[in-house]
Amino acid sequence: MKKCVFAVFLLLLLCGCQKTKPEYIISSIGFDSKDGKFNTCFEAIILNSEKDDQELKLLSGSGKTVEQSISKIKRQCTQPLLLSHCAVLAVGESVSKKQLNQIYDYCYNQREITLSAVFVKTENAKKLLSRKPVSTVCVGYDVLGLLEQYSNFKNVNFKNRYFEIMALRTKVTLPNIALTKEGYYFENY
Repeated sequence: MKKCVFAVFLLLLLCGCQKTKPEYIISSIGFDSKDGKFNTCFEAIILNSEKDDQELKLLSGSGKTVEQSISKIKRQCTQPLLLSHCAVLAVGESVSKKQLNQIYDYCYNQREITLSAVFVKTENAKKLLSRKPVSTVCVGYDVLGLLEQYSNFKNVNFKNRYFEIMALRTKVTLPNIALTKEGYYFENY
């Protein structure tokens, strides 16, 4: 009996000590455009159990299509990108209506991106996502907090969650996130 208890204890002890490879949790995705190309960036929270810490990193790529720009980002990473925690999809002012529809279609076909993620517009998505977070671990979650705070305070329903946009595609006005030297803020729309 003692040998059995010791074996179970040893097995549990060994299972708890396993280190995992870094995980790239994507908190937000930014889309900009230049010369007809997509410039896409991912705000990644990199969790590393070997170091017992987390790091915030901005990954970027460009291409003629959304798929090409994201493929370039994926090739930079040593680990899979976990898109299921993506809360914010930021669209820069440089993105045309046609490109915006391509972004909608791409995100819809990516089953990993949750349909409750919110779309926002901003002057430059990469500049927004490269800012230092103010109150959470990443800019994307800060932006989500800003929108929730404003909608609760003003009793406003933005209709900018992804599943709402897919239903109302042509009648959508995205909330605007403006940049300042110190950070970012919600601008009425």
